Parts: sequence; structure tokens; C-alpha cells
Amino acid sequence: MSARISDEEREQAIQYLIENIPEGALMRIFEDIYKDPDLLMLQHFGIGMQVRNLLRAGGFAWSDTVLDREWEPITLETARRAYKF
Repeated sequence: MSARISDEEREQAIQYLIENIPEGALMRIFEDIYKDPDLLMLQHFGIGMQVRNLLRAGGFAWSDTVLDREWEPITLETARRAYKF
């Protein structure tokens, strides 16, 4: 299992989250990030756990180390794309 993910894998994960995080939840994440850019860093066991579990359920078989490192930038990019942030 690689310690890195490819740009293609990252893109697939972003699209998966856009399609699978309920719109209301994604909007709340977007609004909260806009108010406090450090929010995701503080939510490792809240939003972070939900996003990591959702990615696992979607077939993204990344190591815990990779998920711990990647969930934050992937979630931020998901919110940016979904709401043109």
C-alpha cells in the first residue's frame, strides 16, 4: 500500500465526496471553513472521522496514515468546488 495517492485518486475522492456528502452537510462544512479556515485541522475526530469512513466505504483503500494526511485537503477542495469557494 503506497504512502501517497495520485492526482487521479485525489480527483476521484473529491468527486466521490461531492456526490456522497449530503448537500446540507457539505454546505455547513463550506460555511464553517469560510468563517474559520482552521476548522478542519480542529475536526480530526469529528468531520475528519466521517470523511475518512465515507472514503473507506467508497472503496478508497488507503492506509490510515494516508487518510489522516489527505482527508483535510480533499475535504477543503470538495467544498471549494461544490460552492465555488
